[in-house]
Amino acid sequence: MVKKNQEIELRIDSLNSEGQGVGRVEEGFVVFCQDALPGDVVMAEIRKVKKSYAEAIIKSIITESPHRVAPRCKHFGVCGGCKIQNFSYEKQLEFKTDTVKNAMQKMGGIVNVGVPLAIKSKKEYYYRNKMEFSFSEEKWLTVVDEGKEKEKFAVGLHIPKFHSKILDIEECFLQSEVTTNILNHAREFFKKRELSIYSTRTHEGYLRFLIVRQSSRTDDLMVNLITYDFNKEVIEEYTEEIKKLFPQVTTLLNSFTQKKAQVAFAEDVVVVFGKGYITEKLKRGEKEFVFKVSPNAFFQTNTLQAEVLYSKVVEFGDFKKSDNVLDLYCGTGSISIYISDLVNKVKGVELVDESIRSAKENASLNDIKNVSFETADIKDFLTNFKEAGINKVVLDPPRSGLHPDICEILSDADYEKIVYVSCNPVTQARDLSIIMSKGKYKIGRIQPVDMFPQTYHIENVVELSKL
Repeated sequence: MVKKNQEIELRIDSLNSEGQGVGRVEEGFVVFCQDALPGDVVMAEIRKVKKSYAEAIIKSIITESPHRVAPRCKHFGVCGGCKIQNFSYEKQLEFKTDTVKNAMQKMGGIVNVGVPLAIKSKKEYYYRNKMEFSFSEEKWLTVVDEGKEKEKFAVGLHIPKFHSKILDIEECFLQSEVTTNILNHAREFFKKRELSIYSTRTHEGYLRFLIVRQSSRTDDLMVNLITYDFNKEVIEEYTEEIKKLFPQVTTLLNSFTQKKAQVAFAEDVVVVFGKGYITEKLKRGEKEFVFKVSPNAFFQTNTLQAEVLYSKVVEFGDFKKSDNVLDLYCGTGSISIYISDLVNKVKGVELVDESIRSAKENASLNDIKNVSFETADIKDFLTNFKEAGINKVVLDPPRSGLHPDICEILSDADYEKIVYVSCNPVTQARDLSIIMSKGKYKIGRIQPVDMFPQTYHIENVVELSKL
């Protein structure tokens, strides 16, 4: 229908689940167009042609969508972080709601179930409590770099589909202004000293990642520099400047790892100053829960919206003081602790032992006695689980969703309720269809919650009730 490098006029009707504009040419052949919005008419250049679809970029906009807005960030369109920052926020919510509806219908075969509008985030910008930046010798060149000598130094975010390529970020509106200032200072500080950057090809180099964690409910701010090894002289100089320029920083860490995998996780940590962690709080009405967030711990990245998400878990769970709850994929225990005073007891299960240690510590921090935690593979745990009295289950798996065997086990179970929280409606819908396949459960309430404004990601909560 179309050929590579061909330019075509394209009317955009909708967005796909990854925020790309969807248009159609003759006989309904689909073209996905980057940065295009519903209502746009664009001149698009075809970049890739597959059997059932093509991919394109905008060459020019013929007619603008009425819902198109000026992107706030100068890196928009190159950085993969905020794919739909040029879409009005009210329309973002509609798009994310449709994403959930489509996933339920097409992947789960779930029809005739209402999906209300996604709950808007309390903040459209500056909502994240964690940002992770990568150092790289492979700086992604943009139009402003034309004619300049190629620098072998960048610190910022990954380019979509190019894991080793890093966009040298100079501004970001997802965490806070002080985070951007810390990032820009790090670039200047380390570049001036001509410090090497780690390469997976040579397995050499010093700088790896810069992570900033900032509490939304307290004044805690952590800077965690991840390097290949420990360099006392460099860290002492960096510490002096951090203390002088950023008095907001309450703890500075130097973590180091010599593993080849480019994952911002380190086995060894030196607490340079401060307590080595941040304290975060989650509120439910007048109740307040305190969490110790260590450098490697998982915590919902939008604290204020996590309270909204968990309130939906409470609502859909219809928890009573007689309930015994199984919290699977419990992470550092945030949901277990959040619902603990509403039920008789909670048992949290998680594969990552460090998360379980944090969960136990957080339970102790809140003086909670009716919650227990266990390190285990979820499939193995459910296969051998014999404890009587559990009548409700909360699920919050990773984006990949549940193993099919877990879905089968749940489909045979007799739990009164299952509350399924997911950051991926596609895998969630797939799993729900398997869990309901034997006729023991039915879908109740569904509620998308926008945890990630300006991106195409959406969190979704689903209630399953026993028939």
